[in-house]
Amino acid sequence: MKNTAIDKNNRLAISSSETAGSANQASPDSLEQIGVLELRNYVLRPGRREDFTRLFEEDLVQPQKALLGYPLGQYRVKDNDDNFCWFRGFANMQTRSAFLPSFYHGSIWTQYRAAANAMIINNDNVHLLKPIVLEHDSLVPAKGIDRALLYPGNKIAVVDFYTSNTKLDQLLKTFSRSYLAILDECGIHSYSLWISELEVNDFPQLPVFQDKNLLVAITFYENELDYAEKMKKVDSKTDQNLRAALEDAITLKHTMILYPTKKTSAQ
Repeated sequence: MKNTAIDKNNRLAISSSETAGSANQASPDSLEQIGVLELRNYVLRPGRREDFTRLFEEDLVQPQKALLGYPLGQYRVKDNDDNFCWFRGFANMQTRSAFLPSFYHGSIWTQYRAAANAMIINNDNVHLLKPIVLEHDSLVPAKGIDRALLYPGNKIAVVDFYTSNTKLDQLLKTFSRSYLAILDECGIHSYSLWISELEVNDFPQLPVFQDKNLLVAITFYENELDYAEKMKKVDSKTDQNLRAALEDAITLKHTMILYPTKKTSAQ
């Protein structure tokens, strides 16, 4: 892309260039299937999260939907008072490729870019993901999943990042053949599973993580007590063989607990 830069504080600074096309003629709520997900976790300047959330939700959500990029939820991150996490979905990578220059070179971002960037310290913690679903006894890539699976309502979101160094296939087999059945037994049904989208990120001004060893689970719970109680049930049903298989396949695990904003809860 031309006339584009990332400044020394990792803040996006993209010049305007009006673009036109069929994408901006579509219905803002036409997307039903999510085939690509950006999981975006920003670090904001101290004390600016509420201001950033207000600007984002009042001025930047609908313009993105109009161009077929869909903010699917905005969140506060537990124990990280200056983080703002949000999900953005697309039908596929082709739609994403059309959206990014249209939005970031367009009039809306040009209008609000300076105000938004003034509140951001770092916006590079972004995972580019595609969904996988259970078919028979295997987890396989899906063309898309129902976007309703990513709407929390009043629930909290728990995002688990499993890094499986060279053993992702093994981890997926363990999940599909044993672990997911335990989740079901314990009443954990509201989840989606993702692996990295490895197609080339053709808008490098917005860098993304594309880790071929990564599995991500996004799960919704009523509250933290519900989460803790169900995890205790899962632990009690995980026998030694399954525990050993998971420990062998998972090199690193990181968990984020996310609280939806009021507008996200009302969707």
